[in-house]
Amino acid sequence: MGTKLNRVPKTESELKGILQSLYEISKQNYENDKENNFTGILEVITSEPNILSAIHKIKGNRGRNTPGMDGKTISEYLSKSYDEVIAEVRAAIKEYKPEKVKRVWIPKPGKSTMRPLGIPTIIDRIIQECVRNVIEPIAEAQFFEHSYGFRPMRSADMAITRIRKINFIAKCHWVVEGDIHGFFDNINHGVMIRSLWNLGIRDKRVLSIIRAMLKAGVMGETEVSEIGTPQGGIISPLLANIYLNRFDQYIANGFEHKKLRKSNKRHDVDIAKLRNHSNIKTAYFVRYADDWVILTDSKEAAEKLKFKAQKYLKDTLKLELSVEKTLITNVRTKPVKFLGFEIAMRKQNGIWVNKVRPDRKRLEAKLDNLKREIFLLRKTSSADTNRIVEGINRINSKIVGLVNYYNTADQISVDLRRPAWTLKYTAYKSLKKFGGKWVRASQVANQIGYNSGHKAHIPAIRYKDMWIGITDLNFAKWVAKSPKNQLETPFTDAGRELYYKRMRKRGLRTRTDEVNSTAHAHFLRMSKHPLYDFEYFMNRPYCYNRDKGKCKICGGYVEPGEVRIHHVSPDLPKEVVNKTNNLITAHGYCHSLVHNEQADISGLSVQTQKKVIKYRKKLKN
Repeated sequence: MGTKLNRVPKTESELKGILQSLYEISKQNYENDKENNFTGILEVITSEPNILSAIHKIKGNRGRNTPGMDGKTISEYLSKSYDEVIAEVRAAIKEYKPEKVKRVWIPKPGKSTMRPLGIPTIIDRIIQECVRNVIEPIAEAQFFEHSYGFRPMRSADMAITRIRKINFIAKCHWVVEGDIHGFFDNINHGVMIRSLWNLGIRDKRVLSIIRAMLKAGVMGETEVSEIGTPQGGIISPLLANIYLNRFDQYIANGFEHKKLRKSNKRHDVDIAKLRNHSNIKTAYFVRYADDWVILTDSKEAAEKLKFKAQKYLKDTLKLELSVEKTLITNVRTKPVKFLGFEIAMRKQNGIWVNKVRPDRKRLEAKLDNLKREIFLLRKTSSADTNRIVEGINRINSKIVGLVNYYNTADQISVDLRRPAWTLKYTAYKSLKKFGGKWVRASQVANQIGYNSGHKAHIPAIRYKDMWIGITDLNFAKWVAKSPKNQLETPFTDAGRELYYKRMRKRGLRTRTDEVNSTAHAHFLRMSKHPLYDFEYFMNRPYCYNRDKGKCKICGGYVEPGEVRIHHVSPDLPKEVVNKTNNLITAHGYCHSLVHNEQADISGLSVQTQKKVIKYRKKLKN
């Protein structure tokens, strides 16, 4: 029996409830071996809160100001009126004809070769995000639990942790290192649409839109793409996971998901039966995007599993396994390379233990780039101190980013020790031109969290009566990572709670619908005043949450229906006037006091009087 989505969400809370319902129904049917059949999806995709959510997501992306073939950036949509943007996106979806993709070439991480990146137009990115947001919970509920790439609340370190666990506990030291030849360039569109249908996405209008996305031509190369999907599209990572999920399930059904006639409540007991009392080949599978490994307990099993994988990829998914790059490795004699790491097992006190370190070639390439950027800092003018500090902060963010990625490797401190000294001395030579000194890391004013507690000296310059330094790779430490908790998901209340607890953060208390659906917000939209553009309405709820629902003038709590979002300086240029740093939350009454200089404020508290006067002055300035 099908699931028709008859309800069109009017608010963000309703949209969230629908997405959660899609996930729960999809999950329940998948676990009970029932077919999913979702229709009426397009109406949710074109709903106002979904479009608003999509544009906010794109606004936060790094490529928001990178134009596609039409030359437009996200700023052009943010400056339009709210209703105009909603109507334009809906019209584009209704008669969807994607523009050609702009192709650029970027270097592969740690390699000398280049890979293609597709840049769709902004309107196509918005539509892709609208579609992705609604079909993702359906797919997420059915994805293989040990697929980690480009999925919410998952990361590369979880994949590495899974491999370490299987190596150590299951004693699976033979590994098939999978390499699919030109995966993104060879995705078969027919297979992709069937994969979406098999997951239960049965709204033919939505499938038609996705097919059009896949067939979008490439500027200067082809009118229509008959095969493949360009890397760079917002929806491409999700579609890639949907495509390869059939492969995941095929390998998993042969061992990890194998159903026994007499199944035990404990999955580990079933696994032990398969390994000890059957001829079934042990096969633990881990995938991250198009990189994958199969872990097993013998060379013979590894060879058979490689052949099995190669045949399925070719016959079912129309993909070719790169035979020369798909290696069979014994981690007790040679490390496996996966996601920029080298994973090996070494004997220690008579026990085989994991040794994980950064892939030396990739690490060397990253360190060379870092060294080059530190060296180029010398070319900055001595008079331009702001640019020097910007350069230092940019270098620090790359150092900390590198450490945060590789800190799942237990050998990180060993591997970074020597290059750390080289980088630190290069940094000192670069900053010496600007009066740089050796200063204790604990005394610098930037990267406090990373430098805290370290007495080692790092190169730093004096800036506005404080030391600003380039941090030290030597501060890197191994961080033991926990396995992925499979209950953690953005599509259930319990799953979100687990995520917030792990990340030590909280979600927004009040969302868009509770602030933007008020009578006052409706009045502002109808006023058609140029100040109240799309960006203003998008930033209202985030301003409210930043202020923790309190009036910045009197300090009291503001109910959503009372909210007035005040422009501190309404005469700023259009491109910055509606940024959140120019907006504050206020009661309607407090807001009117700021705008009416004749209003009597003598009866208010001294603190509130000061705030009213402060914001009145800012209005004048």
